[in-house]
Amino acid sequence: MMEIKLKLFNYDKAKPRLYQETIAATAVRRNTLVVLPTGLGKTLIAALVAAYRLQKYPTSKVLILAPTRPLCAQHQKTFQSLLKIEPESVVLVTGKIRPMNRVKLYEKAKVLISTPQCIRNDVERNLLSLRDFSLVCFDEAHRCVKNYDYTHIARMYLQQSSFPLILGLTAS
Repeated sequence: MMEIKLKLFNYDKAKPRLYQETIAATAVRRNTLVVLPTGLGKTLIAALVAAYRLQKYPTSKVLILAPTRPLCAQHQKTFQSLLKIEPESVVLVTGKIRPMNRVKLYEKAKVLISTPQCIRNDVERNLLSLRDFSLVCFDEAHRCVKNYDYTHIARMYLQQSSFPLILGLTAS
């Protein structure tokens, strides 16, 4: 169970179940892979962990990665609803946005949601640093093999972040 009530989680929008709180309590302490069937609230667990990390590291940011633009857009709506932060600070960035415009979005983001290709390219081009991110969440983490962008982002994140924590989510 979460030891503390999270000030940044919107309990009015969702009441976490005990198993979700228990998993989140583990995930705030160590890198974690959450394997749960579809519909059991993996994204809610990610929001709990994000709220905890933003509360623990108030100047930090959270990065949520998903393999498709529609899934990223879905995550943006969910995190805007579940987190008690300015909705405008939950930012969706994809390759359809010009690089210089993405840099402006990176600056205002508290929660950055993106496709892995976009983030990998921008980190490699020095348009984005992962230093101030306190959590990276890899949705559909089963894709994190071989040469997939998730693998490269995880390596860069562990090298750059001042306080790294990785959360993987998958149904398989």
